[in-house]
Amino acid sequence: MKGKYWRLLRYALQQWHVLVAVAVLTVLSSALLALQPWPMKVLVDSGFGEAPLPAAWRSAIDYLGLPVSGAVVVLSVALAQLALFALNSAVEAALTVGWTVAGQRMVFKLTVDLFHRLQRLSLLFHSRRPVGDSLSRLSEDTWSIYTLTAKVLISPAQQMLVLAMVGTIAYRLDRELSLVAIGMAPFLGASSFYFGRQMKRRAKHTRQAQSRLTSFIQQTMSSIPVIQSFGSEARNRRHFQVLADDVTWWAQRGTLFSSSFGMANGLITTTGMAIIMFAGANRVFAGQLSLGSLLVFLAYIKSLQQASESLWQIYGSLKPVEAGIDRVLEILDTPETVADQPHAKPLLNTNTGAIHVRLEQVAFGFEPGRPVLRDVNLEAHPGEMVALVGVTGAGKSTLVSLVPRFFDPWSGCVRFNGEDLRELRLADVRARVAVVLQEPFLLRLSVADNIAYGRPGASRAQIIASAEAANADEFIRQLPHGYDTEIGERGATLSGGQRQRISIARALLKDAPVLILDEPTSALDAATEAVLLDALNRLMAGRSVFVIAHRLSTVRRADRIAVLEHGAIVETGTHDQLLAARGVYHGFHALQFEEPRKQLA
Repeated sequence: MKGKYWRLLRYALQQWHVLVAVAVLTVLSSALLALQPWPMKVLVDSGFGEAPLPAAWRSAIDYLGLPVSGAVVVLSVALAQLALFALNSAVEAALTVGWTVAGQRMVFKLTVDLFHRLQRLSLLFHSRRPVGDSLSRLSEDTWSIYTLTAKVLISPAQQMLVLAMVGTIAYRLDRELSLVAIGMAPFLGASSFYFGRQMKRRAKHTRQAQSRLTSFIQQTMSSIPVIQSFGSEARNRRHFQVLADDVTWWAQRGTLFSSSFGMANGLITTTGMAIIMFAGANRVFAGQLSLGSLLVFLAYIKSLQQASESLWQIYGSLKPVEAGIDRVLEILDTPETVADQPHAKPLLNTNTGAIHVRLEQVAFGFEPGRPVLRDVNLEAHPGEMVALVGVTGAGKSTLVSLVPRFFDPWSGCVRFNGEDLRELRLADVRARVAVVLQEPFLLRLSVADNIAYGRPGASRAQIIASAEAANADEFIRQLPHGYDTEIGERGATLSGGQRQRISIARALLKDAPVLILDEPTSALDAATEAVLLDALNRLMAGRSVFVIAHRLSTVRRADRIAVLEHGAIVETGTHDQLLAARGVYHGFHALQFEEPRKQLA
């Protein structure tokens, strides 16, 4: 096992109190295993043969006041076997319960850490990775820690204890036959090494195929309206079949190698047992070993073979697990590209305090050598509305994403009240920014809980006031349970305009000093847009507001308009100033207002 995997075992060590109990029960189980063949030796040598009873056995019969006879010996052997079986069953049950409890706790803690890490990784990371892949790592790959601990801590300790305890007794019974049993170990090792490498490679491909299938299912289930509107059901069915066949093919290959591994080990152990039986029988015929001792020895050799085989199988069985562990570690080892600096400072003002936002010579891109923003200088003073205008792909949404520090610029900086955001606590920065995204993301919660998502302690009166400001109160009250109505997945039970207004109400309730509106009126009619803009004019007092809009009617009231082309600001000014300049903005305005009027005329 590679060194990097050992750090996952800290999840097991957190359950040390359960593992101590498991260790004690393991010792007891090994001792009971060593005792199990001895009643059969007594039955064969003393019950059916002429050998005297062992002193301890004879003392137990005498203590019960029973005569020493064949029937009594048989009865005592039967009772001893029942007692050993009952004790061993109780110990095994306790081991199973203890290990199951500890294992599930380990998986749960690892899943929590992985979930937390996924939440903190940047938007750039998530944009490059399917949601289904992350779900697969959370729901399936985290169970690798269970198998890892069992194979690295529990099983080796248990099997080594069996080898030490049973092996010592077997060696004392017959040294030569014990050496024959030891000679099988290299063959078991070679089998595990060969098949283990093959099983790891196939397990990795199986996980990847399952991840692709899960991602496709998630993508399909979230796009049902598009699929049905374009009649893509049959095409998706065929693609699903291809992905499912790929999963099945790799799973079959993995099963084939697992079965071959078991057959190879079974052949090795069976051959070794046959050699030992032949040699042992000859020693019995020669009077060098009693029949009962041979039976005990064969039982011990069987236990030793099983323990040795289990140890060698650990290597082979860990190889498929490594594929899952690698996928978990890939997430845990992914650096947080946007994170607090070691000595990050607090942002010293209240949530409603004024913030002056300034972007200085900012450059940024998603891939090296392909900048999306180039040398951007822009600022928003408290009480100002700054609008961003440009064609699709000009970099408007990317630019405002730097304000809540979803990304860090390649060069230049973003400042709040003169402080570089990278030197401030990330939580403080994001607490001061409210965002309305171009696509309104709503959760499967009540309307009230969705509005209060950024401010969980808000009162019902505050929630309603925000909804009224966003012109959402009227339609909310008409829902079956008003503000307590549960919204469908991603807001599917609401219209586009209703989802947008709830999203705006959520941002307004947060009452942050910096407000970002990414196409806030794209799903609203002209009348509703006018009402919303009036509300924004009242609510933006003292706040720094950034608005992105393709509809110029939304940005006409802005204090300053910045026009972007190819990631650079090419024009700034008020609506009237930019129209008078007859530049890029004037062209946008003509397309939206002047040309349609000419066509109507």
